[in-house]
Amino acid sequence: MKRAFTSPGGSAGLFLAGVVLCGVAFWAGLITISQWDNLWVGGSYTDSYSITRIVRLYDYYAGEIAGLIQQGKWEGTLSYTDQKRLDNLKDFLSPEKSNYRVEVHTQDGALLYANLPEGTSMDSLSAVTLWEQTLSRGEELWEGDYTVYDEESDRSGLMIYLGEDQYVYSDPSQYVGQYNGYGYRGDSEGLGWAESYRQGMDSRVETVTCTIQSGVQWPLTAEDYFQTDYADYQLFQEYLPAIAGVAAVTLLCALWCLWALCRSAGHRGEEEEIYLSAQDRIPLDLYLLLVGLLLTLLLSAGDSITYALNRTAPRLTPFVGLGLFTLAGSVLLLSLTKTLAVRWKAGHMFRNTVLWRLCSRFRRWAGEAAAHWSVTGKPVKTFLLYLLGTAITTTTVVLVPVYQGYVLWRLCRWVRQWQAIRAGTERIVGGEPDFKIDTDKMYRDLREHAEQLNDLGAAIGSAVEERLRSERFKAELITNVSHDLKTPLTSIINYVDLLKKEEIQNPRAREYIAVLDRKSQRLKKLTEDLVEASKASTGSLTVVRERLGFTQLLDQALGEYQEKFEKSGLTPMLTTPDHELYVEADGRHLWRVLDNLLGNCVKYAMPGTRVYLDVKSWDGAVCLAVKNVSREPLNIPAEQLMERFVRGDVSRTTEGSGLGLSIARSLTELQGGAFRLDIDGDLFKAVVTFPEYQEAAALVEPPSERR
Repeated sequence: MKRAFTSPGGSAGLFLAGVVLCGVAFWAGLITISQWDNLWVGGSYTDSYSITRIVRLYDYYAGEIAGLIQQGKWEGTLSYTDQKRLDNLKDFLSPEKSNYRVEVHTQDGALLYANLPEGTSMDSLSAVTLWEQTLSRGEELWEGDYTVYDEESDRSGLMIYLGEDQYVYSDPSQYVGQYNGYGYRGDSEGLGWAESYRQGMDSRVETVTCTIQSGVQWPLTAEDYFQTDYADYQLFQEYLPAIAGVAAVTLLCALWCLWALCRSAGHRGEEEEIYLSAQDRIPLDLYLLLVGLLLTLLLSAGDSITYALNRTAPRLTPFVGLGLFTLAGSVLLLSLTKTLAVRWKAGHMFRNTVLWRLCSRFRRWAGEAAAHWSVTGKPVKTFLLYLLGTAITTTTVVLVPVYQGYVLWRLCRWVRQWQAIRAGTERIVGGEPDFKIDTDKMYRDLREHAEQLNDLGAAIGSAVEERLRSERFKAELITNVSHDLKTPLTSIINYVDLLKKEEIQNPRAREYIAVLDRKSQRLKKLTEDLVEASKASTGSLTVVRERLGFTQLLDQALGEYQEKFEKSGLTPMLTTPDHELYVEADGRHLWRVLDNLLGNCVKYAMPGTRVYLDVKSWDGAVCLAVKNVSREPLNIPAEQLMERFVRGDVSRTTEGSGLGLSIARSLTELQGGAFRLDIDGDLFKAVVTFPEYQEAAALVEPPSERR
């Protein structure tokens, strides 16, 4: 599955499917949750949650009617606004316009309001409810009433304002009523001492408890909210099981898509390496802020989109508008989920945040400041002394310019001395190690630093001179020894050649001559390699860089080594791009590098194995990787294997000299390239990199394998 969803097409298809499934699951689930109670009713509207919700709305209107009627009884008449409100509510709840039925009785049993048609009763109704409402008038708590704490009696209670700055304190043990933020309430027998006292002075509070019994006329006859809600209820009852099933299925599919998206996020093919895209490199806190900003912009643009759709396609407005918002929200959700999965796999979920970076920098700065207090302590103390001197001289206006001028002169002198040290350092680094910085009349710290630089320049001069003398000695030694070896070696080779032309009948003598010929040729090759290694390491070889076809040159080298590979039981596996790669190198030296690498495989690779040669173009360079399995155990470091006269064959039974890799590395570096060895068990890998020819440099597709 990872391979299917890590390709560009598979990843895009999975993302698109996730967006659609998340949108469908969201709306189907939202509809199912909103009608959850009705999902199990099974067709009985009178027992459903929908009818109860509408009854509560009408109960509110019935309670308001009861309050207005009772207010009219208390006050004798209602204001024009209240009377219009009462008439409108009664008309709204009339039997002709509403299926809602209600009876309101006071606490003494008197009928306060009812809208039952003549000849009907509450017994014939459905969804019947019964509840009470307490109506009151008067100021339940005056503005001056408040809760206080009495320190003398160590108790708290309600301080009741009686007028003319007179208060009565209510003992908590006698305080029966409740203070709920809106007023002081209680029944007729449990009002408490404070409320009874107030009512005795002035009957400011009067309450009436009403019993409200309501229900719904069934079947529905009037066209009201119940009629409309019942039609919607029937529609939901018909399709709600299917919608709930769609919600469950799409939710499971959406969760599977999220799981698959998180599992394949960051991978390419079957590779285990995690690749970060552009959005994965954005700091997490900035990314979350960007997502929140996009959501805010999306919500704020809702009115504009709805207005535009209403003008063009009014019937499609709800579907198109909600579809666009759902689509955009799903895209943001899946993008956020995917980048969180990649960040978690990469191991920098929280490290790649602006806050983490700021905290890390502050922690690093604090640690450095504490660790280098011996260095930073002096400037800090100097600055504090400067502030102290400024504070002292400020009291005397005359000394301020004198003190500030003295400090400025000291700073200028320090800067001038530091500039002299920098100029001297540049001359020492630039090739004048014998130059001496003048330390006369310098500050102590700067003088010590300048003296150290002078000593360093002298040490550098001595080291450079010693190294040059050593290099000259080694080069002269190798040249002289090689020259001395060539003269007798040439004679040996010539005489062996003469012996080969003689008619020698003794087979053992001919065998001896063959051994002499083979060993003399090997000694000649060793002498030539020694001279070339010396010249390559000292950089005395001339290098003429030109445009060369790297893959073509490699094909030619493999052609010449084909017979040697077959003789050694090796199978070359060449992988190159579909087009030619050009490098900027010296053809003669580049050929020697390839010759040494292929010869190394022939000498030291295990017979019956494959030799892999991979050529790639990457970041302005052409890389050749040669991999083979060693015949002998490679129990030495890679750097040591590139030293002179070091061979992978510890027994030294092969014909190698131990100079091939050293020469290859020196020649590669002379041409501006890089040479690297990697050893993993018996796996030997050599990587050679050359600068790509600039005019032909281009990004290429992954290479195809050629054999």
